[in-house]
Amino acid sequence: MASVSACEPHRAWIEDQVRLGRNAMSIYRELVDRHGFDHQYNSVKRFVGGLKQTDPERFDVLEFPPGEEAQVDYGQGAPTLAPNGKYKKPYLFVMTLKYSGKSFRKVTWKTSQGIWAQLHEEAFRSFGGCPGYVVLDNLKEGVIKPDLYEPRLNPVYAAFLAHYNVVADPCRVRDPNRKGTVENAIQHTQGELKGRRFEFD
Repeated sequence: MASVSACEPHRAWIEDQVRLGRNAMSIYRELVDRHGFDHQYNSVKRFVGGLKQTDPERFDVLEFPPGEEAQVDYGQGAPTLAPNGKYKKPYLFVMTLKYSGKSFRKVTWKTSQGIWAQLHEEAFRSFGGCPGYVVLDNLKEGVIKPDLYEPRLNPVYAAFLAHYNVVADPCRVRDPNRKGTVENAIQHTQGELKGRRFEFD
């Protein structure tokens, strides 16, 4: 049985706001402030996206104000001499700001919920501030249970984002194009590293 969006009771009002050209984030904030909406931003984001998809004659220009959206993902780094004396590929963490294309990149040997949150914090500090929301894949460090309207985040990541007042926006399953900006940044970085090996003194 398909899940029903928490936005359904507000459909008429949301449709009016979309016709006015408002984006999902502004609609979400007004739903919370004026209509007592107590569900996640993802519900509004996906609901608004669904409304736009059902109106093929309407063309929307996607605009991303500075600081509104960041996209994040892991890739593979270049072969690096590991502590055990063998070459292995570390994880390549990349966060990219949608508006400017500026990226934060760092490699790590391990992944965990704590490391994922720590790398986010380092990226925020590098950028000098926090985005309004972060687009990510449904990887286990961030998302426990993917869902069309109400994906469940892991507790560490959820608490971290709440502390910084940042909203998570996991991609739909099998929809990597939603975070194409960070995908391009990862591919660019991997292209620069191609054929290279690293070792530390």
